[in-house]
Amino acid sequence: EIIGVTIHEREERKKGKEIIGTLLQPNTEKILSLKPDLVIASKEGNTRQSVEKLKSVGLKVVVTGEIFNFKSICDNFLYLARIFNKEKTGKEIVKREKERLERLKKFFSKYRTKKVFFCLGIKPLFTAGGKSYIDEMIRFAGGKNIFGDIKRKYIPVSFEEVIKRDPDVIIQVKMGSDFLWNKFENLKAVKNNRVFKVEPTLFCSPTPKSFVDAVEKIGRLIHGEKIKDEKISYFNFTGDFKYNCRYLFRL
Repeated sequence: EIIGVTIHEREERKKGKEIIGTLLQPNTEKILSLKPDLVIASKEGNTRQSVEKLKSVGLKVVVTGEIFNFKSICDNFLYLARIFNKEKTGKEIVKREKERLERLKKFFSKYRTKKVFFCLGIKPLFTAGGKSYIDEMIRFAGGKNIFGDIKRKYIPVSFEEVIKRDPDVIIQVKMGSDFLWNKFENLKAVKNNRVFKVEPTLFCSPTPKSFVDAVEKIGRLIHGEKIKDEKISYFNFTGDFKYNCRYLFRL
């Protein structure tokens, strides 16, 4: 049973759950008062200090590894599956999503590669570099991350550099900022009306399934009209709660 979640969860997933702070600043006292059997943290989202603080008050904490790509996402998923004695189910899910991903990669490979700027924040302007799983999502969807040559996970960039690299498509994660790209009217993405805003939950809390869903989403956005009538929706797997690690494993 999941008894507590951070404020970053979607509203429907907060219902009936206690809010235990943020990823960077979990409320130790609140978590302790809930008397959880297990707290799950991650190297990706939680600081070492916050994890050590949780451990120092006697809580059992499991820490998942950093995420760089689809493989590391699956490795973390299977690690948690073993902890919860759901290894068989975990392996089935990973196998299914790997197969779905291969079909999507093959599907999108027939289209011309588009240059993509993936905007994670405006103040400062922030994006995914070549060592991020988002870079891999873009490549699998038939795109090219315009900052993929910078071999870091996440990087601050300038508007001048975005203009210089001139993306075909801009994908902006909704993070409370309503930035209007149309002031940069000479950008290809702006001229061709290829600027899109997406919900953060699909891209910022990756599971095997959500990663593949995100690849399909990016592919649909960057290839646009060319695929609107093609039937790729059958790649989607609609399962119950046991097929979603956010419900199965996350506290």
